[in-house]
Amino acid sequence: MGYMALKHTHLLLIVLSIGLFFLRFIATQCNARFIHAKPFKIAPHIIDTALLLSGISLIILVGYPLWPINWLTVKLLLVVAYIGCGIVAMKSSTKAIRWGAAAGALLCIAGILHLALSKSF
Repeated sequence: MGYMALKHTHLLLIVLSIGLFFLRFIATQCNARFIHAKPFKIAPHIIDTALLLSGISLIILVGYPLWPINWLTVKLLLVVAYIGCGIVAMKSSTKAIRWGAAAGALLCIAGILHLALSKSF
């Protein structure tokens, strides 16, 4: 896969991951029935795994170093934190923790977007 195809695949996976996260979070808060369907339970794992793999593939393809710590290293750590916050937001039994984790995911997304556009931290 060429660089541009991989980059566009990565961007599509970003949109799918964020969109599905917020759809699932709001649906969970509203007790929507459709959210319990198997595709909504499986898709986030597939999308987030593909997102990480496409990001790592881009790093390898471009040959950008992760050490010493730079904007890309921090961005990768924020992606992992976003996924972790998403898991807590979906699985916690406490409403305050769910909302706090969702806010944490949103902050991670904002940080990732800032780093992706500015390429500095």
